Amino acid sequence: MDLQLANQVVIITGGASGIGRTTAEYFRREGSRLVLGDAQAEALAAAVTELRAAGAEVVGETVDVRDYAACQRLVARAADTFGRVDVLVNSAGIGGPTMFFAETIPADWQDLIAINLVGVMHCCRAVTDRMIAQHSGRIINLASEAGKGNEKRIVVYGATKGGVITLTRGLAVELGRHGITVNAVCPGVTRTPMTSYITDEMEREWARMYPLGRLGRPEDIAPLITFLASPQASWITGQAISVSGGFGRS
Repeated sequence: MDLQLANQVVIITGGASGIGRTTAEYFRREGSRLVLGDAQAEALAAAVTELRAAGAEVVGETVDVRDYAACQRLVARAADTFGRVDVLVNSAGIGGPTMFFAETIPADWQDLIAINLVGVMHCCRAVTDRMIAQHSGRIINLASEAGKGNEKRIVVYGATKGGVITLTRGLAVELGRHGITVNAVCPGVTRTPMTSYITDEMEREWARMYPLGRLGRPEDIAPLITFLASPQASWITGQAISVSGGFGRS
């Protein structure tokens, strides 16, 4: 299916690994021009090299989304290189400690909040003026099923993802009149470098909570992100869409 994304300029944070890296591959197949942002310089360079070898127009920018000025530089790099910014995918995120909230201290929360929520806000704000000026754009934020219902031992993580969902809905209302859609994708537990602690035995046990009988893979999430960036999704905005193997319904 041709999603009509050829030559679209797509920024992907967290683009060096996991869901972000797989999403970059899906956009490459559509002929999009890519700007990958990531805090891991070596992994970012490797991803850019791999994508170029596969024929992509792609540049990389080392960025810590906790730093608003760095997010502004990422957007400026995209505009300077390709002339515009059509799509922002906010995939950068961390998992944090799996502890009961009552066992944590505020220092345990700071990076979770700064990366998972404030980092998304930074990138959205960095891109909105350009999208408003061109009267078009797509913003896709990576949230989580935990942002809808939350779970024990990941309460703060779930709170940050819940914040991403409400941010998404509010921005959709504000930006719709400018031709910009804003949506969130909410994966269930997905095996990525962020969840490298998950063993095959753990997956077999946890999979009982999933009607489809397994945990997610980045290839399960990236197609929806790519679709939401396309003209075919032009009347979808303000949504928090689950991609979770039916979690909680088994």
